[in-house]
Amino acid sequence: MSNRNRIFKAYLDDQRQSLQAPLASVLAFSESLLELAVISQSADLKADVKKVAKAASTMTEMLGSISMFSQDSQTELSLLRHDLRNAIGLVDGFSDMLLEDCDDAEAGEFFRQIRHQSRLFQGRLEQFTLGDDGKAASDPIAAIFKSFKRGIIRDDREHMAASILVVDDSDSSRDLLAHQLQRQNFMVIEAASGERCLEIMRSAEPDLVLLDLMMPDMNGYEVLQVIRNDEALRRIPVVVVSGMQDEEGAVRCIDAGASDYLLKPVNATLLRARIGASLEAKRWRDREREYLAELEKSQRFIRKIFGRYLSDEIVQRLLDDNDGLQLGGELRQVTILMADIRGFSALSQQLGPEQCVKLLNNYFGAMTEVIQRFRGTVDEFVGDGILVIFGAPLSDNDDCDRALACAVAMQLAIATVNERNLADGLPAITMGIGMNTGDVVAGNIGSELRSKYGVVGHNVNLTGRIESCTVGGQILAAPATIAASSVDVLSGQSVMVALKGMGDAVELTEVLGVGMPYDLLLNPVADEWQSSKAKMSLQLTLMSGKRTGSSQYTVDLSARAGDKLRVVSAGDLPLLADVSIDGFDMASYAKITAQNPCSENEYILTLTSVSPQLRSVLHNAFNE
Repeated sequence: MSNRNRIFKAYLDDQRQSLQAPLASVLAFSESLLELAVISQSADLKADVKKVAKAASTMTEMLGSISMFSQDSQTELSLLRHDLRNAIGLVDGFSDMLLEDCDDAEAGEFFRQIRHQSRLFQGRLEQFTLGDDGKAASDPIAAIFKSFKRGIIRDDREHMAASILVVDDSDSSRDLLAHQLQRQNFMVIEAASGERCLEIMRSAEPDLVLLDLMMPDMNGYEVLQVIRNDEALRRIPVVVVSGMQDEEGAVRCIDAGASDYLLKPVNATLLRARIGASLEAKRWRDREREYLAELEKSQRFIRKIFGRYLSDEIVQRLLDDNDGLQLGGELRQVTILMADIRGFSALSQQLGPEQCVKLLNNYFGAMTEVIQRFRGTVDEFVGDGILVIFGAPLSDNDDCDRALACAVAMQLAIATVNERNLADGLPAITMGIGMNTGDVVAGNIGSELRSKYGVVGHNVNLTGRIESCTVGGQILAAPATIAASSVDVLSGQSVMVALKGMGDAVELTEVLGVGMPYDLLLNPVADEWQSSKAKMSLQLTLMSGKRTGSSQYTVDLSARAGDKLRVVSAGDLPLLADVSIDGFDMASYAKITAQNPCSENEYILTLTSVSPQLRSVLHNAFNE
């Protein structure tokens, strides 16, 4: 044997003896403690002291392997350090608990001496090297680090008896950690391998995992990789507890997804603090997830409710805007569409409540589908009326064009509504639509307790007045709407009408269709006039809102075409005025819709409420 080898062997023997000395003291103090009555008469205290003695004895045996080391035994030294740190952790842990549980002064002094010898041992262990730390790169632990994939996504319940899974292949290490955690009111679950760890995590879903790195079947890094790639497990924080004092290893554990890294032997106070911090962080993350889940639930509810009135695109854009649902208003230029069933008051008197609701649902269901298709906003349903806005809460360059196309499409959809009504044993309906474009105040109106998105202003009122001028199947648009459109509009007759509270007379245009890209056209109704075979006089009374007024006119019925009546009047009749008709032996209502340009005394009345009895009377009057 060379002198160099003799010197190295002597160095190893010296290091082994230096490390065994404090362990011998620990064994001696443990034997002295077992002789004390306060210890020997308590089964629990006695068992813990024996665990300290066993750990010291085990470490003494481990140190025997030092004599077999060479200067190339870096791997063996690394593994020995790991095992010794596990064992000395038992000495420290059980000594601390014994010191807390036993209030005997003499025993306490022995426990403090054991702790002193433990610190002495740990200091000497850290100083023990083989003289060439550069070879540590060949350490299998380092190899695990280098082979471990970096960049794993890191996405890690309140400490009320939180459950902690302790994973370590050493029974004594698990036993120590379990004792320490149970004394801190944690519920402890144990696993002796990486595979078992993953099984328990999936079944028991612990609040936190204390994970050892060095395990035979599946090392801690491999366990971390599986956890972080599993959506169900990655939310559980993992604290690595290792006997490997490697700064790079600690950094890579954190990078791999570990919440913390603790070096054995772990101080009980430090362990509690680190666990508390990890559980607190997890609790906040859980609260954030709960909040996001509630927010998503609320947004789904908003989409479900608000989505009945707006297109999905508008609802999503509103939800994405932090100020989308705040109270307040802003000046907007919009196109307003107002639709109403003609003669609904009379219909509602003829139908039962359930039939009336069914008829409205058929109507609103079909109209809402059309409105959403053209990205309109349903401001509200009022009775049988619908108020629709184009240009709020979101505006586009084609708001007016879409509104015009929507109006035509709604009139075309009435055919589908009447098919449903016929199948349900309900009467057919007709609808009038008024349109206007101008500035309004748009926003959330109401209070914090209850509010609605809507528009208010002069132009809203004007739209209502325009709609009141329509008859079934008709669309009347204000000049501003026609001027604001860029799509080709097929127009019918225009009429000048003085609207209440609106100052000068307004020219309203009848819309019959819109051009490309919509290409929608109302179905023309041919007027086949039948002349009256006998003179029939009717009494017309002007309506004031829903009430009959005082102005009356006597007219002669001369011809009929469907729901239109041609009458001759000795005096001038106000165009687009609503009238009640006496002379048919039943309540009847109409609107004065046109004047014959070739005969100043001849006017067209369009019936707005036609009962089966009235149709029978008219049929008999013009077919005798």
